[in-house]
Amino acid sequence: MTTRLLFIMHLPTGIRSKLTVILLALFSFTSLQAETVEPSEMIYIAYISGKIELWTEAIAELEEKYRRTGSIDILCELTLARYGYIGYSLGVDNRAEARKHISLAEESIKKLEASPLYASSAYALQAAFYAYRISMAPWRAVFWGQRSMNLIDRAIETDPANPSAWIEHGNAMFYAPAALGGSKEKAVDSYSRAIRLLEANMKESHRWLYLNTLVGLAKSYRETGNRAMARITYLKALDFEPGFRWVKDELLPELIAD
Repeated sequence: MTTRLLFIMHLPTGIRSKLTVILLALFSFTSLQAETVEPSEMIYIAYISGKIELWTEAIAELEEKYRRTGSIDILCELTLARYGYIGYSLGVDNRAEARKHISLAEESIKKLEASPLYASSAYALQAAFYAYRISMAPWRAVFWGQRSMNLIDRAIETDPANPSAWIEHGNAMFYAPAALGGSKEKAVDSYSRAIRLLEANMKESHRWLYLNTLVGLAKSYRETGNRAMARITYLKALDFEPGFRWVKDELLPELIAD
């Protein structure tokens, strides 16, 4: 029996009954709060802590919400959630899981393309899915790489103020070889632009994406020899989220030690 329970048991009966009611009410309120955590918050916690099971739970909740509501907003949030989870799956070499979610996400793209509000994001996400497929089948890079770049250009043309379009442009510039148009310097410019757009209108579902883009920018600075700006960018990420384990425990210490 804990000290708190011993304390309660030795209180007079009337006071003990009232305190028990209050504690039960507080416990119920806390439980209700736990049950109503939004998927966007679950994904954010998963991203900063590495508890990936929360990400899969959030995807399941978004799937259920979309089935119930048919909301195009929920569909876009779900597709973005899959986009992040696919990146994680490829990072841990779980290609089967990545392929599964790429196929599911691509089913949503046509619906998003038909919405003037989300057409640019649909093109950007589709470009990312081509890039994901290239990572699993590099021999198709020339063909799919051009498709991906065409979609990125279309995403930017459709909405130059869409951060997702500039994030994918940054990704393309960072990961593509120079012979195929890649440029770490251009990646710095594109990631920087995406960050400014995200900061101007930070949606809840974009907070993890903001941190991920800061990581992309820091890596681009490092690749171009600007270690000072890489460090400043990692510190900016930790200022936004002090509990960001990837930067705090891995990326920043690696930069300092190198």
